[in-house]
Amino acid sequence: MKIATVLTALAAAASGYTILDAENFSTAIMDGYWLVKYYSPTCPWSRKFAPVWEKVYSDLEDKLTENDVFFAEVDCKANRAVCDAAIIDGYPTVVFYNQGVNKGEVPGGQSYEALTGFAQRI
Repeated sequence: MKIATVLTALAAAASGYTILDAENFSTAIMDGYWLVKYYSPTCPWSRKFAPVWEKVYSDLEDKLTENDVFFAEVDCKANRAVCDAAIIDGYPTVVFYNQGVNKGEVPGGQSYEALTGFAQRI
């Protein structure tokens, strides 16, 4: 793996929000707890969900980063292999990762209330 890719992943993780792709996915999610949004930019449901996801992140960013809880997203149109490996079958999908292990979809993961509640219980 390229050193630049690792450094980019670490810098993004420090900020609390990361754009994941095939190069940085495995490295980025290895430490901490991650809520990863899988989406397609051409999907109307993904576009409708985007403001909800952004609000959850902005409302919880400071509190969650202190507890090693990070937010990320994967564009499945551009990163099909990453989404296939995670067995994503619809968009948008939010998956919880604990130290790099896929723990499954966040229950009710498309509502503000479900996402904030779940994130605050981590």
